[in-house]
Amino acid sequence: MVKDKKLKKLKDHHDYLNRKVAELTEDRKKDRSDESKQLLMRLKKTKLAMKDAIARAKRTLTKK
Repeated sequence: MVKDKKLKKLKDHHDYLNRKVAELTEDRKKDRSDESKQLLMRLKKTKLAMKDAIARAKRTLTKK
């Protein structure tokens, strides 16, 4: 049950990052600064790390 909550929290955070990346990608059409590029890259890397964490959590849940 605790792992289910952890998985849900990871998914919620991934969804949040997904929305932020989409929003920032849209903003990048107007703002092509290096700062916005760095922020977008950092968000995408964090989002990928969340995706990996979700996959690991799912694997541990299915090992039962």
